[in-house]
Amino acid sequence: MTPVTVTLWRDYEELDRPGMFAGTAVVSGPAADESRVFFESGVRRVALSDTVDLEIAGGQAAAVRTLVLVRELTGHGIAVDWRLRLGAERWRPLSHLYPPAEVVGAEDVRREWRDSYHFFKCVYRRGPGFLQVRDRRSEILRKVTVDGPVHRAAIDHLLEGCPASAIPPPILRDLTTMRLVHLLGGTAWWLPYRVRQWPAGKKVL
Repeated sequence: MTPVTVTLWRDYEELDRPGMFAGTAVVSGPAADESRVFFESGVRRVALSDTVDLEIAGGQAAAVRTLVLVRELTGHGIAVDWRLRLGAERWRPLSHLYPPAEVVGAEDVRREWRDSYHFFKCVYRRGPGFLQVRDRRSEILRKVTVDGPVHRAAIDHLLEGCPASAIPPPILRDLTTMRLVHLLGGTAWWLPYRVRQWPAGKKVL
């Protein structure tokens, strides 16, 4: 896994009060595990050192690695200070992620992303034998239930990002058609972030 260097704070802002700065870290393991550790240790803001560059040919796997980390941090409600260069990529499939501080060369995109962002915009939960997605990226609530074991196994593989060729083509086509998987070069990754609690306060699996 490509390591990602981050700076940590114990507040949602970069405060210089004693005890707020939590140092730096290198994320080299699964993003889900390391994000959970950050949250449980009191981290509430994470700054990424490098710009996520979707223009670099051959750098897609590293970009996906960082986007997966942003997804996991967003799912824990952690503020993420990050910068993005889109290139030819569209931004709306990513609009459920915590808004970047800068979208290089596209201030209008950054502003619209920030203004339209809200937590719970594209999320999933697991139940016994199924996975349910709630997606509001198009401003209309779309509910998707995935209960096929082959599809759910593919999603498990996609959580940290993987070569698109590792997913059976019919399954990959289904998930991309449902706008739940993002393809970046030859790498594919699962877009929704997992929630641990519905808005009404009911805990989920």
